[in-house]
Amino acid sequence: MLTKERALHLSVIVLFLAATMDMVRGYMHTFQVKYAATHLAGIEPISDSLVLMSSFGISNFLTGFMYYLVIWKARHLAPYILLLIPISYVLGGLGMRYQNIQMESPFVGQYMMAKYLAICLITSLIYFVAQKKKSEKPQKQVIPEVKELLIE
Repeated sequence: MLTKERALHLSVIVLFLAATMDMVRGYMHTFQVKYAATHLAGIEPISDSLVLMSSFGISNFLTGFMYYLVIWKARHLAPYILLLIPISYVLGGLGMRYQNIQMESPFVGQYMMAKYLAICLITSLIYFVAQKKKSEKPQKQVIPEVKELLIE
């Protein structure tokens, strides 16, 4: 089993990869939006759908930059951020289900996103399990008589 420190290091690496992926997604959703709509999302590249995809690209850039900032300034938050990523997508999915929104396009990116979310979730859980195991380790207890001998 990984130590808490190694699990944190793994979380930082995975968050770096997530940040890089968000930057690529941001680029595709904004600067290559027509190609992404046609070839990746499989949606008709009409103006309204392109505007929405471009807006999503802006949020991809924002999250990518924020993940880089966490890695640079607050590494200890990496496992928490990784856990928030799939939670956020679940909330979005629940909102779409609540509004009875159904996908009609093939949306090929869903398979990549499922792996992305699973990796984020598993990595964060590895950290939290390692953290719990570290806090549950029994402390060495010294018998009072022995402690007195050690002090003298």
